[in-house]
Amino acid sequence: MRPLIFLLWLAGTCMFSASAVAQAQPEITPNRDDIIRLLGQIPDVAPIREELQELGYEGENLDLAVAQAELVYRDPVLAGFIADQVIVAFLEPERVGEAGGLLWPLVERGLGHLPTRELRFYYRVERSLIGGLPRQACGRAIRNRLPPERFAELITRAAARLNTSGLREYYRIQAKAARLGVERMPVQFTRERAVATEDNINTRLRASIEASDNPAPLLRALDDLDNASNRQACTIGKLFLDTVLTMQGREGRDALIYMSLP
Repeated sequence: MRPLIFLLWLAGTCMFSASAVAQAQPEITPNRDDIIRLLGQIPDVAPIREELQELGYEGENLDLAVAQAELVYRDPVLAGFIADQVIVAFLEPERVGEAGGLLWPLVERGLGHLPTRELRFYYRVERSLIGGLPRQACGRAIRNRLPPERFAELITRAAARLNTSGLREYYRIQAKAARLGVERMPVQFTRERAVATEDNINTRLRASIEASDNPAPLLRALDDLDNASNRQACTIGKLFLDTVLTMQGREGRDALIYMSLP
């Protein structure tokens, strides 16, 4: 089961900007410094605040979300990475579609390098965001049947309702992970370590289900998640995150990193 990730509204915007800039003047090789300057100007003309307001952000949470979106374009490390992707898109346009957005791959690569405390906080927020989704959407997301754009919209609306201190810390950790993703390769698990971690999580998850009031349907759903109901899939997804978040020590860190593996 793959982790459920906060697909920021701005991730698609970044990918569009990269391909658009690369194709704007095909007869001229893009200059990295010029691209970085251009990226820094995007927040001045893009309706970032208005679009976030439409997604439910207001007050200090709105200010935090706007700053987080602008960070992608103005942070030297992240903007430099995007500029490099623009140049790659110019030189090898067939690779533009492979990135799958710019922000999330960086966060994904960097999460495993975070201290355990920050990684645990990050996934506690993820658990809260999943808990804020409508049950049908939650179940479809767990079964990978919710279009990414719809999931991004719903999860971003859920984030708008977080308390301000939690949202601020979540954004800080996310930005830190993105920067680490630029600077480092993903954490590597040996096959044996990955299998042991997955088995450990699954054993604990089954134990949690067996301790519930009506375990039999959920256990059947766990073994055939594609055909589970949305209610069952959503419950299993939440229990999965709850299970990982209760694990401690080396086992707990391995479980958190396993969820973050690309």
